[in-house]
Amino acid sequence: WLRNFADYAKENGLSGNVAECGVCWGEFSYFINQYFQDRLLYLFDTFDGFSEQDLKVERSFEESDFLNSKFNNAQLFTGTSEQVVLARMRHPENCILKKGYFPETATGLMDTFCFVNLDMDLYQPTLAGLQFFYEKMCPGGVILLHDYFHKELPGVKRAVKDFEKSGVKLCKLPIGDFCSI
Repeated sequence: WLRNFADYAKENGLSGNVAECGVCWGEFSYFINQYFQDRLLYLFDTFDGFSEQDLKVERSFEESDFLNSKFNNAQLFTGTSEQVVLARMRHPENCILKKGYFPETATGLMDTFCFVNLDMDLYQPTLAGLQFFYEKMCPGGVILLHDYFHKELPGVKRAVKDFEKSGVKLCKLPIGDFCSI
């Protein structure tokens, strides 16, 4: 899907750069960097696992699937680093690492985007990602929401619904991976 969308973006002259929020070990970032090799890739992550603040919000929803899952753990995604991620990239010269808590790490960023992958797993950062990137998308651009259909991560779908309460109606299309829209 990503390779096809990158080809589509190029063929149709979609402007802007690309980003991923929730990079973790950089597996998907690698493909974004490969297929959008002529664009800057902003990589947003704490590189330190989930924030306790975000987990507290997630727990307050009292969703048993989340509460009983492995995701209810601040240390789940620790052990990665910026060096691990950059070493994976085919075009590291096009990567801009933004380490820390989102959206603070995006302060002052005035870029336009044709593709953004939001893979932050939890309600609060996903909502912040939608609020930050939606207005920065080029016409025809795509925000991919990973884990939208993930039973143990109901905060992603909740964030989308709450974002739409602001008056924005998103065009939501599953991409066929049983997880993302």
